Amino acid sequence: MESNNEHSNTTNTNETVEAEIQDNPLSQNQLIQQWRVNLASLKKDTGFEVPKELDKSDEKVTTALDSIAYLDKKNTLLDENDDFQLSDNGFATYKAKHMIAFEYLSQLKKPNLIRNSAKFYFFSRANQIEQLSKPSSWTHSLFHFLITLIVILVLGVISLLVLDKTQDNLFVKLLVGWFWIVNIKTAGNLIGKYKKLAITPFRFSVSLIGIHSLNVLIKVSLLGIIPFLIVSKYNAYWIDDMIIITLFIMCLINFKPDEKPLKQVVEKDLTKAGTGNV
Repeated sequence: MESNNEHSNTTNTNETVEAEIQDNPLSQNQLIQQWRVNLASLKKDTGFEVPKELDKSDEKVTTALDSIAYLDKKNTLLDENDDFQLSDNGFATYKAKHMIAFEYLSQLKKPNLIRNSAKFYFFSRANQIEQLSKPSSWTHSLFHFLITLIVILVLGVISLLVLDKTQDNLFVKLLVGWFWIVNIKTAGNLIGKYKKLAITPFRFSVSLIGIHSLNVLIKVSLLGIIPFLIVSKYNAYWIDDMIIITLFIMCLINFKPDEKPLKQVVEKDLTKAGTGNV
């Protein structure tokens, strides 16, 4: 009974869309843009992922997944080639594939976000990023925020001690400044790259920065503090050289060129922009 209702709702939605199109004719590109927004929104709401093992015995699912793959391929061509246009037959095929994909995604159940709440991580930035689609806890975010403040305080004290130990060496000052700039920029890039995908953007960003800050402190400890203690014990004259080399290495570790946005980020931007225009 529930399946029949869902099918009926989907049919009514499609009929409404077609009626609106007849009343307000749109260009081919505008229609495709609007359809892409609808599908992107459905994929996000249902947590859709292409299954790794496909059950070919279910013809309906196979047809729907083939349609989604076809749409993704055509969308890539449209994004990469501004002059690319679909023929009348191609547009009719695209529309038919869209209807199949739209009906299939509309019948998928939304994930239980309350049960699948985000886990707490100290060090693993990769595991935290994988939890984009899960709601972050305020408790986790508060704890990560405290970690961030503590790390900033510790790194600030270490920076002052380094400058004092090297007697305000100009080159060391430049390296310390570079170290802070690089790490602040890396943190900003992380937020900008992933917060648009997160279901709880603010809490996720706070936790991600807390984990990133702790990783920076671990690198400073392994590459700076431990070598400093070893060198100061055996030959104090090497301390300045050791500090310069360590600062340079830590800056290089976090210094990366700007990366292209992830496919999911582009899809989320497209959904956001399209929703505002509809």
